[in-house]
Amino acid sequence: MKKLTLLLCFVSFLTKAQNITVASGKSFTIEKTGAVTMSGNFSNSGTFTLNSDSDEFSSIIIGGSVTGNISYNRYVNSVGTNEWDLIGSPVDGQSISSFASANVSTLATNGATKAIGYYDNADNTWTNYTTSTIGGAGNFPLGKGFQMGTIANGTGILSFTGSPATTNQTQEIINNDAANSSAGTRWNLVANPFPSYIQGNANAHATNNFLTVNSDKLDDSYEAIYGYDADGTGYTIYNNSSGALLLAPGQGFMIASDNTNSDNISFTTDMRTIVGGDDFITSSRAMQDSYELILKLYQGDTEIDNTRFYFKEGLNLGLDPGYDAGHFNQSASLMSRLVDEDKGVGFAVNAMGLESINDVVIPLVVNRESGNGFKISIHTNDIYEGTNVYLEDNVQGSLTLLNDQDFELTPQDNLSGAGRFFVHLTSASLSIEDDIETHLLNVYKSDINNFITIEGTANQSNQINLRLYNILGKEVVSKTLENNINTQTISTQGLATGIYVIKLKSGNILLTKKLFIK
Repeated sequence: MKKLTLLLCFVSFLTKAQNITVASGKSFTIEKTGAVTMSGNFSNSGTFTLNSDSDEFSSIIIGGSVTGNISYNRYVNSVGTNEWDLIGSPVDGQSISSFASANVSTLATNGATKAIGYYDNADNTWTNYTTSTIGGAGNFPLGKGFQMGTIANGTGILSFTGSPATTNQTQEIINNDAANSSAGTRWNLVANPFPSYIQGNANAHATNNFLTVNSDKLDDSYEAIYGYDADGTGYTIYNNSSGALLLAPGQGFMIASDNTNSDNISFTTDMRTIVGGDDFITSSRAMQDSYELILKLYQGDTEIDNTRFYFKEGLNLGLDPGYDAGHFNQSASLMSRLVDEDKGVGFAVNAMGLESINDVVIPLVVNRESGNGFKISIHTNDIYEGTNVYLEDNVQGSLTLLNDQDFELTPQDNLSGAGRFFVHLTSASLSIEDDIETHLLNVYKSDINNFITIEGTANQSNQINLRLYNILGKEVVSKTLENNINTQTISTQGLATGIYVIKLKSGNILLTKKLFIK
C-alpha cells in the first residue's frame, strides 16, 4: 500500500492504508459508519475528524507513529432523571477545562455545575466539576471513566481533541475496603482509551480481550463488565456468558477490584478492532453449546429487575469466574445464589453445567416491601424443550410452573434474602404434595466473616435445631434457633480451619450442607 497524502477526504466504509498524511489546511473525516486501519505512520497538520451517533461509532487503528491530533465527535446521551452516559476520552492530552469550553453549546449544565463527573469509591459518591473546580482538573486520564451528559434536544455530540493512543494503556483500580462491607468500595469506573472498538470477552477473542487479560485483577464473584443503562434502570452485565462483546471508542463501564488495595488494569493494543456498532454490542450465542434462562420481576407492567441462568459444558454449581456475575446492587429485588459454595453473594448471572438443566434447585433472593405486589415470569427460555421451570414459595406451600403462568404475590411482610423462594429445573412434573428436593432454608459461610448465616428461619413453623460437626464427625456446635427471625448467625470464632458439616432440622425438614471455615 502506498502513502496517502490527503487533501480532502470522507470515509464511510472500511479502509486500509500504510501511511496517512493530512496536509496543512486540508481535512479528513471518518464518518460514523467508517473505519481506517493502517500499518504505518500517521501525520496530521490539518483537520482529522471521527464521527458517531447513538448507535454507530467510527474507528481508527494506527500501527506506527503519530504526529498531530485527531478530533473524535463522540455521541453522549442527554441528561434526564438518572440518565447519564459513562464516557472516557478516546484521545490523549484532552484538557477537561478546554473540553468543557469547546463543548459549551452541547454539554449540559445546572448553574455552575458541569455534566462531567467522576466516581469516588472510597465513599460511593459522584462529584461533578463546577465553574470553580474545573480549571484545576487537568487532562482526562486515558482509561478512566466519567459520567457525562448533553443538553436535551441537542446534537448529543461532545468533541474530544488529542493524540490517538498507539501503545498499551493502564489504569489504576482500587478496592477501598478489603472486606467489601460497603458494595461501592469495590467498584471502579474505567473506559476504553482507544479511538477504536476493543474486544471485551472471550467470545470476541479467546485471549486478546479485556476480561481475560485482567481476570486476576477483578473480584472473582464480579468478573464482568457492568454497562450503565442510560435510562437509569441500572447496569447490564457482560461476561463470558454473553455473546461476543465489543466496546465502542471511549465507552465507560464499571468493574469490581479484587481484594488487593490497588492494582492496574490493562487495555492492550491487541484488544483493538475496527468492527462494531452500538456502545455495547454482543453477537448471538451459539445455541448448540450454551443455553440461557432469564427470569424477570415486574411491579404491574414495569420491569424492576431480572436474573439470568446460563448453562454450558464444563461449568459447575459453584463459582465460575468470568461466567458467574454478582448483581451490581446487592439489595436488588431479584437475584439468585450459587447452589454450591454459597457465600452470601446475590448473583445476576448464575452459570452452571449442561447437566444441571434438568436437575437443579436454585435459591432465589427476593427483596420487596410489604404491600407491593409483584410477579415473576420467564422472559427468555432457550433451554431444552421439556425442561420444566417451577418457582417454589415454601411459605405459601406453592409450586408455580413458570412455563405456563407467572408467579404473583402481594407480600404481607417485607421480603429479604434467600430461604423462601427456589427455582426447580426438572424434566419431571412436580406437585407440592411430592417429596420435592428443596432446601427450605439457606446456609452459607462468608470468607470475610467469623460466623455462619442461616436464612429463611422465619418461614418455619417448627423449632429449628442446629448441629455443626467437624470433618471427624465430632459435634462442635449445638443450638436451637428462633423461628420468628428470618436471618440468624452463629459464631465460628475459635474453630479450626477446615471442612464442617451443618445439619438443620425443622419438623420433618432436614438440611445437610458442607461448609468451609477459615
